[in-house]
Amino acid sequence: MRRAAGLLAALALLAGCASRRLVRHGQVNEDALETVRHRLVALRGLAFTTPVPVLALSREGLGGVVRDEIQESYSPGDIEHAEAVFTRLGLLPPGTQLRHALERLYQQEGAGFYDPRTKRLVIAESVPGVRSLGASFLGLLTGRDLVSEFLVAHELTHALQDQHYHLPTRPEPLLDGHGDRELARHALLEGDATLAGFAYVLGRELDRGTIELVGRQLHGVPAELAKKYPDLPELLRASLAFQYDDGTAFVGQALAAGGWAAVDRAHLDPPESTEQVLHPARYYADRDRPIAVRLGGTDGLEAAGFRRILEDTLGELEIRVLVARALPAQRAAGVAEGWGGDRLRALERGDDLVLVWMTAWDSSADAGEFADALPGLVPDASIERREERVLVLVGPPGIDGAALAARVWARTTVLRPHPESAGSQPASRKQPGSSRPHPRGSQHNRRAAGPARVVHREHDVDHRGLELCASASRCPSRNSVQKRARASAQAPPSSLRSVFTAIRARRLHNDAQRRASASRRRFCILVHPHEVGRPPSPSAALTWHGARPDLFAPGAAEPEGATARWMAPGM
Repeated sequence: MRRAAGLLAALALLAGCASRRLVRHGQVNEDALETVRHRLVALRGLAFTTPVPVLALSREGLGGVVRDEIQESYSPGDIEHAEAVFTRLGLLPPGTQLRHALERLYQQEGAGFYDPRTKRLVIAESVPGVRSLGASFLGLLTGRDLVSEFLVAHELTHALQDQHYHLPTRPEPLLDGHGDRELARHALLEGDATLAGFAYVLGRELDRGTIELVGRQLHGVPAELAKKYPDLPELLRASLAFQYDDGTAFVGQALAAGGWAAVDRAHLDPPESTEQVLHPARYYADRDRPIAVRLGGTDGLEAAGFRRILEDTLGELEIRVLVARALPAQRAAGVAEGWGGDRLRALERGDDLVLVWMTAWDSSADAGEFADALPGLVPDASIERREERVLVLVGPPGIDGAALAARVWARTTVLRPHPESAGSQPASRKQPGSSRPHPRGSQHNRRAAGPARVVHREHDVDHRGLELCASASRCPSRNSVQKRARASAQAPPSSLRSVFTAIRARRLHNDAQRRASASRRRFCILVHPHEVGRPPSPSAALTWHGARPDLFAPGAAEPEGATARWMAPGM
């Protein structure tokens, strides 16, 4: 955090105009605060709909508010249940006191925060531990309290987010948790507020170079947290660093491409997974939505007296933290990159704890990498892989693991989402969130057209041909093909590249593409012959198995188990 404060001090040389201290003798300077509000609104482009009270507290008083905030953020017993589950899974070291660790981290790092429940901003009377010598010297020269101005602008941005996009005020139920999605949204919120804070201190819009400079400096946050809190669990440090480091990089792409309006569109359509934040192209370019995993097969345990205490999605970031316990950080990130979706359920009976964790991956190879890393990470776990899925069971000796696994495999459903593409504009010009698929049956997908050809997108194609599978679990994933392409460093044939160049030039705004999206296929699209610019090759064969040739007629329903294959040997 000191590196970020040093950057703030350096950039403040450009700010020029002075203001009085925000907090004096424990009281908020309302005139200085009004200046911050006014300038922030002008820069961020959002107006306050209601006033935001600001309260200055001592460090001790702020610590008490932090404890109350943690208490309000979790239902009774949730922290203790999460502690037991994550310790057993290996995400927390044995003996971790999760509540104490959370309080310590946020009391030390939190110099202030906006509370969406009370709709007020609470700040510390002083902000020790983050002021560099340069910031102090510049404060004397300019009369500005640079760090406090940044902090208040950052937290007032959270107030703007709450007034325009609504921040949650109720704890998410631990029995139906979506922690990965929540963490991804927090990264969006913190990235927005961080860049808004820097824009305020500079007194101008952030250009691409400044955004990249801020991002490079924030890359040091994980190392700073590890140095400052070596005894705190890596899970907590990584989650906090992710929000500011990766969150700022994620928002920075939108801001550089389309200004604050693009950031606002991201708030209206927030990222759904830490995967999308860690790999922004999977949000802004080809939208890679998480695979939905619905667990089943634990009814026998519940009939035997076990009760559910937790159900949640861990996501790519937490899997990366878990795998990093056994592999180097870069290797662990590579294993976690193939994540597609997961669901963890914990059941308790007395002192007995059972964990049922189903993960879905982008390819069988990705699933194999994860399964190979698990034995040294989760002691006494039963690990079984079937194609792109890996099931992890942890339980006491008296549990019939084989029977439980069979029931879970039989009754768990995995739904791969349909594909979405943000369009064909270059990344540097893309305005995120501006493209959304048309719903089935809209006026836009009623135009009749010629017979459709079935092709994959470029990154799902190899030299053997083009394939579409209606059974989503059999379709290769985009990420797995990208990883294989990087490993082999082989480009697709030039003739195949030219086909996709023609496709992208037309942006696939045609009837068949919309029907493909509506049919809930993930990585496959339908293309009419005229989109490619030439008729189908005479050697190409379109064969349907268990489906009619008019499968994709307007309004046609997709039959169960349909599989189509189109091979073009001449390409």
